[in-house]
Amino acid sequence: MFKRLLLIVLAVMALGVTGLNAQRRVTPVTPRQPGTSAPVTDLTKKPIDPSRLVTTTDANGNTVTVDTVTGREYVDSTLLPPPPKMIYPLVHQAIVGVNIWDGFMRCLSQKYGIGDIWGEVSLHNRYFPFFAVGLGNISDTPINKNFTYKTPIAPYFKLGASYNFFYNSNPDYRLQAGLRYGFSAYKWTVSDVTVDEGYWDNPTGYSMPTQSATAGYLEIVLALKVKIFRNFSAGWNVLYHSVIHQSSSAYGNPMYIPGYGKRNGAITANFSLIYTLPLNNKTLPEVEQ
Repeated sequence: MFKRLLLIVLAVMALGVTGLNAQRRVTPVTPRQPGTSAPVTDLTKKPIDPSRLVTTTDANGNTVTVDTVTGREYVDSTLLPPPPKMIYPLVHQAIVGVNIWDGFMRCLSQKYGIGDIWGEVSLHNRYFPFFAVGLGNISDTPINKNFTYKTPIAPYFKLGASYNFFYNSNPDYRLQAGLRYGFSAYKWTVSDVTVDEGYWDNPTGYSMPTQSATAGYLEIVLALKVKIFRNFSAGWNVLYHSVIHQSSSAYGNPMYIPGYGKRNGAITANFSLIYTLPLNNKTLPEVEQ
């Protein structure tokens, strides 16, 4: 009787030791066969109830998730759902900006441009549809030239989108790249054209009739936005632009296009004051500041 009882106790202890060894086994990515590197192939494909998973740390510092029902262990929580790729909501913010670059440059003797108002919508703090409407004009007599070029105040429009490289970081600071299409319908004229001074030193000149024109152009934009106070920010843009279509004229191409500027360079820049209106105040996880 004593020997039989001793055998039963030893059998129970052996089963307990086997169970403890099974729980201590750690697999690096997916469950594996004991003592080998071969993966277990007969695992159930049903999702595991997260309420029965317990997270701990093994002797090597690995994060281990233990299934409290089966005793199976997993390293790095490979069976848990992956984290979201974008932490900000779909409709996140509305942004309104005023481009004051041309107005500032006119104070420094620039002869063209007025400015524009633009808006963006932040989608996941990653994608930014863009729209702008503005006014432009010019009245300029270039140095060492024999004419005056004029365009009355005319509207222009821009439509495009940009991508924020820091979409999972603090939205107060953004680095964006984008494309925009601009269009303007306007009029232009060249007046006071001096041909020569004549035999009696009396200048001979004429004025060109007013021309109606349309033009469309493409902008490639690199933009930086920095918060300055509460919901107010400053934004700098560097643009590469090119005319992609325009109406023809018997007098050649116009010197200036509203919204585009003068046609004497492919690179330009602008500066805006920006106001940001939050649209979704959903609590977000902590992000890098």
